[in-house]
Amino acid sequence: MKKILVIFMFTLVFLTGKIYSQIALSYYPFQSVLSVSSNTDKLLWPDLRIETNTFFSNINLEFNAMVNLKRTDWVNYYSGLGININPFYGLEDLPFTNGYVLCAGVRVKPVQKHKNLQVVFELSPYFNKYFDGGMVRTLLGISYNL
Repeated sequence: MKKILVIFMFTLVFLTGKIYSQIALSYYPFQSVLSVSSNTDKLLWPDLRIETNTFFSNINLEFNAMVNLKRTDWVNYYSGLGININPFYGLEDLPFTNGYVLCAGVRVKPVQKHKNLQVVFELSPYFNKYFDGGMVRTLLGISYNL
């Protein structure tokens, strides 16, 4: 239980400084993933992803630190690192770290008048916590900067 509180407090402190400026909501319908980020047009931005369409005891959270490699009026290219956890595993004395993620993606702004609307494509290899297995994930979704 202490681990869950520590992670929650770290996340709260980490995101509080960034969120006040702008929030981006993204949804990846093919993977049932909801994402909450700070302003994705800044150089550095945090990203919290929540797997939806699952049982509460199996909800996985993913914390990512992203960096924009190139930003233009039409597209942003980004990369980042992240950790995938299940906070409910701590209640059952299981290790709550599932694995680690390396992200590389593109955010396209297809409508010039509405640059806050973005189409997101990401390639993110996932490695389990022991680094002896994993998979290559692809995410396709839509995002809106509030």
